[in-house]
Amino acid sequence: MTPLFDTNAHPALAADGSTESFSTLKALLDEAGFRGACAVGLPAKDSFEPRLYFASARAHGFFPVAAWNNTPDAQKQAADLTGLGYRAIKIHPRLSGLSVRDPGFGDALRAAADAGMTVFHCSYQFAADARHAIDPLPALIDAVARVPGLRMILLHGGTVELLRYAEAVRASRNLLLDLSFTLNRYEGSSLDHDIGFLFRTFDQRICIGSDYPDYAPAQVRARFEHFAAGLSQEKRDNIGWRNITTLLEIAS
Repeated sequence: MTPLFDTNAHPALAADGSTESFSTLKALLDEAGFRGACAVGLPAKDSFEPRLYFASARAHGFFPVAAWNNTPDAQKQAADLTGLGYRAIKIHPRLSGLSVRDPGFGDALRAAADAGMTVFHCSYQFAADARHAIDPLPALIDAVARVPGLRMILLHGGTVELLRYAEAVRASRNLLLDLSFTLNRYEGSSLDHDIGFLFRTFDQRICIGSDYPDYAPAQVRARFEHFAAGLSQEKRDNIGWRNITTLLEIAS
C-alpha cells in the first residue's frame, strides 16, 4: 500500500490547552496508512497560539504550519515564527481578512520568502465578502510572480476551477497544487474527470490532504486508491507523499 502524506490537516488546541485533537488525528492517520501530515493552524480560530501549536504538532510527529495574521509588519511576524521553529505559514484570506488584492498580501509573500518559509494559501474563494469572491487567480499569480524564489502550495486546488489552477501551477516550478477538501467534497460530480486527468498527467505537481476534521484520512485513502488505480508506483508515490515532502524538505 502506498504511504500517504496529509498536506492540510487542522488539529486544534482546545481552549484549556488539551491536545486531544492531535492525538485523534495521529491515530486516524496511522489506521489509514499515512506516513505523516502537516498540522495547519487557522487564524482567530481553535485557540491557535503559535508556540503551543508548534510544540503540539512536533510532539505528534506532524510538520507545523503557522496561521498568518493580517499585520502591518510582515517581516517581524515572519521572524517571530521562524524563531519558534516554523518553516511554513498558512494564509487564509477569509479568516484573516487578507485579500490577494491587498498590499499586505504581497508583503506576506516577500516576508515568507525572505525567511525561507513555504506559503500555504487557501484557494477557496466563495464568501459573502466581495474581496474574496471575485476571481482571485489573476491577482494571486501576479503577486507570486513578484516574489522570485517563493514556494507556495495552493490548497484545495481552486475547488470548482481545478483545471484553471492546474494550468497556473504548470507555469511556475515553485507552486504545488493541493487537492484537500476538493478530492472528497465533489465526489460524483464532473470534477471526478478533472481529478482523474490530473492523477494521470500531472502527477509531479499535485498533492493530497484531508482538510481534517472536514474529512477523515480514511476517506482520503479511499479517493486516492480510486483515482490511482492503474497508475505506476512512481506516480502513486509522487501524488501520495513525494511531491509535498520534497517541497517542504521533509526527510523521506
